[in-house]
Amino acid sequence: MNTPSVNATMQDPAVPMIQLPVRFKSRRTNTATVPRTDPEPYHVDIFDVEGCGCVRHIWFLFAEARRIEIKVDGAERPQVDVPLKPFFGIMHDWTPYFVDNAAYTVLPNYETPQMPGNPGYNLWLPIPFARSCRIRIYVEAPPDGRVTGLHGSVCTMVDWHEYESDAALTPYRFHAEHHRYTPAPPRNSAYQMAEVDGTGFIAGIVLGSRQRNYTDMIYHTGGMSILIDGESDPNAIRGTNMEDDFGFSWGFHLHQSRWNGSPYHKWGGRNDQDGVIYRFFGPDPIAFESSISFQCGSRDDDIETVAYFYRIPDTRSPPITTPDEWQVTGFYENGDDLDGFNATEDVEDIPLDQWGSRFADREHFIRTVPRNRGWLDLRFSGIDPKLTASHFTGRSMYAGSTLDSGHDRQAVLRICYDDWLKIWVNRELVDSLRSEGRFETVRLPIQLKEGRNELLLKSNNLGHVWNPWILNVAVEDA
Repeated sequence: MNTPSVNATMQDPAVPMIQLPVRFKSRRTNTATVPRTDPEPYHVDIFDVEGCGCVRHIWFLFAEARRIEIKVDGAERPQVDVPLKPFFGIMHDWTPYFVDNAAYTVLPNYETPQMPGNPGYNLWLPIPFARSCRIRIYVEAPPDGRVTGLHGSVCTMVDWHEYESDAALTPYRFHAEHHRYTPAPPRNSAYQMAEVDGTGFIAGIVLGSRQRNYTDMIYHTGGMSILIDGESDPNAIRGTNMEDDFGFSWGFHLHQSRWNGSPYHKWGGRNDQDGVIYRFFGPDPIAFESSISFQCGSRDDDIETVAYFYRIPDTRSPPITTPDEWQVTGFYENGDDLDGFNATEDVEDIPLDQWGSRFADREHFIRTVPRNRGWLDLRFSGIDPKLTASHFTGRSMYAGSTLDSGHDRQAVLRICYDDWLKIWVNRELVDSLRSEGRFETVRLPIQLKEGRNELLLKSNNLGHVWNPWILNVAVEDA
């Protein structure tokens, strides 16, 4: 009989980027207990193993569970520390509903109405570990301070593979990031779904939206903004509208598939909808080498999200020099006409520290955008929330910031941009660039003086209303 090599691997069906050993011992760890009461908070360790392996499936049944914590290989901080219901796609504390995708399955027991909050929760995302893995469930103490009976119990089955210590285990480790916004920022801004430093890939996202703004359809947000490797090799992915990015059309509806779907949707009319949508990136993972900033266009609705990703431990992004914050102005008209784009606007002659006072009477005209790994997302820079994407095409905006230098020196300005761009340093025009239809990265020699230097950019938005309109700016040594 031919035994597979210790280095032979197989592809995980839920997360194809994960390669796991084909030689293993199948194990199961069962838990049916009440939480520990000393020390508080109340918790149960449903899995606590040393050695090399991978959790392949977890089944949960619990009554009062609140959070799940996963820590592998002795990490200083848990890789997962997320409220348990959102971790399984049950958002905004809604009564559990049926969910079925590549990552997890939630099976409500509708025939036992006295226990609506206790479905079977099944997790299929692999959790590899080289030295150890601990999975802990936290619960809330009952009002009388005791933990007794079904309402205090935690029941689980953890199916896992045990490997030899020298097995060829994937370098990636499982993580999850949770956010809840009540409400999220207004339209033409963005909220964070995942902010990751190091090397890895996004495996999936789930988003629950509860409508609070009834002026428009809830999915008119501007879609995803995925900013990749801002420190090393900038690249950006722009979405369209929220439902489009999750694979639906004209809104999201009650359909589920392996990689995308909507397990919950409440229809109260065109401008009154709540819902949950998910997308798992099994066939098309979003990889990053140094970092990723995964955001979504916003509206002032209640939003809850969980992002699932894998990261290689101890990887870090390289340091870069970039402005701490930007002042952004706009819109300016005639941005799609070259002569109009090159026309001098009054803001070019106003010192940056006077922008706010000079344009104080124009609401939303001056916005402050904080530092974000060199990225400047003009589409989500806080433009007037009453404006829709149709107002952006053919317009221009200016962005100004400062750079401090300890002495007079030559430097290099690295800029990743799309469409047209003009660059000034200390009021001197450095270059005027054109890139239509794709991102380009250029490096321009600049002269910095000792002390404070002003950087000014002018950028436009050409073509389709969902064009990226994103910049990445960093200063390198000459």
